[in-house]
Amino acid sequence: VSRRIIALDATATSPAPETGGEAAATAGTRIGSVEVKLTGVEGAGTDPSRLSANMTLKGSEIDLKARGVVSGDIDLAASLTAGEDRIDLDRLLVTTGRSVLDFQGAVTSRSGDGDEPAYRYRVASRGSSISPQGSPEPPLKARIAIEGKFDPASRILHADNILLTSGGPGEVLGAASIELVEGKAPGLSAAFSMHDMSVSELKQLWPWFGARPARLWVLANLIGGRVSDGRLQFKIEPGRLGNGIPLSAQESFGVINVRGTRFDTAGLIPPVRDAVGSVDFRGNDVDIALESGSMFMPSGRTVRASSGKLAIRKANVKPVIGKLDIDVAGDAPALAELASLDPINAMRFIEFAPGDLAGEASGNVKADIPLHKGIDTSTLDWLVALDYKGLSIAKPIDGQMITEAEGSIVVMPGKAEISAKARLGGVPAEIDLIEPLGKSTVEKERKVVLVLDEQARDILVPGLSAYLDGTVKVQLDSLGKGKQAVAADLTEARLDIPWAGWTKGAGIAGKVDFVLETADGQSTLSDFSLSGKSFAIDGTVTLARGGLASARLSRVRLNRGDDVAISVKRTGKNYAVDISGSAFDARSVVKQFTSDKEAVAKASGGGSVSVNADVGSLAGFHGEQLSNVKLDYTGSGDTVTELKISATTKSGRAVAISNDSAGGRRAMQMQSGDAGAILRFLDIYENMEGGAIKLTLAGDADAPMTGQVDARDFVVVNEPRLGSILASTPPGDNRSLKQATKRDIDASRVKFERGFTEIDKGKGYLSLANGVLRGPAIGATFQGTLFDKAGNMDMTGTFMPAYGLNRIFGELPLIGVILGNGRDRGLIGVTFKLSGKASAPNLQINPLSVIAPGIFRSIFEFQ
Repeated sequence: VSRRIIALDATATSPAPETGGEAAATAGTRIGSVEVKLTGVEGAGTDPSRLSANMTLKGSEIDLKARGVVSGDIDLAASLTAGEDRIDLDRLLVTTGRSVLDFQGAVTSRSGDGDEPAYRYRVASRGSSISPQGSPEPPLKARIAIEGKFDPASRILHADNILLTSGGPGEVLGAASIELVEGKAPGLSAAFSMHDMSVSELKQLWPWFGARPARLWVLANLIGGRVSDGRLQFKIEPGRLGNGIPLSAQESFGVINVRGTRFDTAGLIPPVRDAVGSVDFRGNDVDIALESGSMFMPSGRTVRASSGKLAIRKANVKPVIGKLDIDVAGDAPALAELASLDPINAMRFIEFAPGDLAGEASGNVKADIPLHKGIDTSTLDWLVALDYKGLSIAKPIDGQMITEAEGSIVVMPGKAEISAKARLGGVPAEIDLIEPLGKSTVEKERKVVLVLDEQARDILVPGLSAYLDGTVKVQLDSLGKGKQAVAADLTEARLDIPWAGWTKGAGIAGKVDFVLETADGQSTLSDFSLSGKSFAIDGTVTLARGGLASARLSRVRLNRGDDVAISVKRTGKNYAVDISGSAFDARSVVKQFTSDKEAVAKASGGGSVSVNADVGSLAGFHGEQLSNVKLDYTGSGDTVTELKISATTKSGRAVAISNDSAGGRRAMQMQSGDAGAILRFLDIYENMEGGAIKLTLAGDADAPMTGQVDARDFVVVNEPRLGSILASTPPGDNRSLKQATKRDIDASRVKFERGFTEIDKGKGYLSLANGVLRGPAIGATFQGTLFDKAGNMDMTGTFMPAYGLNRIFGELPLIGVILGNGRDRGLIGVTFKLSGKASAPNLQINPLSVIAPGIFRSIFEFQ
């Protein structure tokens, strides 16, 4: 038996790439050095003939321009045995960079379409090491199995089934085809799916040529965790790879879903840990989505992240800026710290630090994220929109502490917009702010609506509750430098001005505007304007130490027709009031000081009040007016220290009132030529016309005052009680008092020559004694309590018709005593009693006294 051995060695080296002409078609590709060794053994006996080939390819390069240069070596050992329709690949060792692919397998031949030859192959590797360029991960030990075919006619290498595992539960399945065209970069069509593998494995297995922007982002920013599933697809025509034109969304696309991984962002923003999300790419556009995760701030605070997205467009064109859109939640300090980090750095415009905040917040962060160096971060756009609850700020804003805030804040380059319900200095408030940031030209806006109840008013403006009752919404707009514009709707509130005796009830429309400045416990209300349908007050008001400190009111119109200016100044507990103007309606003041003693004390605040007034026309009750009114008053509560009034009635009669306290004594005098006008003006008695009146009272400082009042030549008009007395009839007698006296007395208008009584005036009471009324037709005597501390009346007296005739008997010395019962007691009369509330007393009459003359009538008088 003889055997022949044939050996052939060949070595060749490809030239460097050329430029121009046909060489341009293959520019960038270099075969390197090739060494081929063939060995053949002729068979003998049962040993078949065998041909072996060894080939090495060293220093080969493919220049893909922007995608880099791929270089590598190939070591191939193959054998062909006679009688077998296959080539055994004993060794196919491919080395590129740090990756080493070690395959064994076989190639079989078969007829292709049109009887053209075709070849099928199957290769496998149990110990390949994959570590592509740019990957920071350690080499991956992988098992690979590939089977497919090569069609020489179409020059397409098919990989119908690709399987890759690394010994764990994960795997990569795929199919691919490579189209070889002379003078062009190969075409590629491939689809890969992956399941339950580590992110580290993904980085090693992602092809260097596929979706480069997405691959580079994953390599740099996705750390740890696992790929639950993913898909990569490529459809690249021959000549496209490396031609300088980026792959389109139709040529390269895929999506990878990950969990438990770490997403790195950019700048100083912390990575998102324990993240669940996906990487979706199409050409050079990449969308990184985040379903959930956590961000740990440098301080140790935690922010929960969800529904996030980082969109990267045209990642192959610099500058590359990602668009981050992510929902965040956590405590307010943590979110503020996040917003303070580059490249957002929103807190650099705000005067407080994250640690100054307390409460919970959630919201959304949008930001431009630079993905490489050299980008000016000041040009980047960003927006932080947060909803917060229970927010408190440790530092005051415009002098007010914000607590229990619930609302939203939107911060962007140039401005911050804040809308919230909160407590501002402990006061419930609705806040809407626009705050310019940095050097922004945005106009500052501050709208703060305070919900003021009694407690809130005392906190914000101490002393205001003395004048305001009821819940009021107050709008505040900051004017800077500690000043705020205040506007309030007072429609639902009760407003009192006690020193003027004026009240606006709830339900009556009204509003107030002023500029508030609070410093050192004093609140100044400048540009003060209170207005309603029938009232208006303009000026400046100062509050201090829980009450009114001063007021300069240039216009006061508490009622229609008012036109006065008022100045009020407090020293300690004492007030000085100056009033001047053309007209003032004094009815509320008169009512207060003649009937409401508690209001008088409230008006003075427990101290003294001095009033100086000079008013052209003063309106009173029942249409009466006093002109040229001059008043000087000093008093405390319902105690008058000094009072001087001079005025003229509508009838042209003078009025003079004085009340002096000196040397432990008090003395009061009043006189007027028109008593009826004064009584109507003061709403004391409206049925009197004309008459001259003089009042004198005197007493010790702490004792009741006594004196007398004397009125002459006046008329009583339409007095209903007088008519009741004249119409009364005694029992068993059908005659009225008019009929008994046989006089036709007109009760609608009765003239009196004189009215006189002695007065005892003390605190809360007024008693009358020896009172008498004298007239041609009617007369009366009276005595008793006009009013007591409970506001009750108890008066008795005798009424005498035909007084002119009856008085003749009273003037006779002895007969007058017997028949007239005194000088001012007539022959015929009726006793009466007024009792009950002084404002509406009951009249009782004893008709039997009509026929009782003189001293016998005393038997029937009321006791």
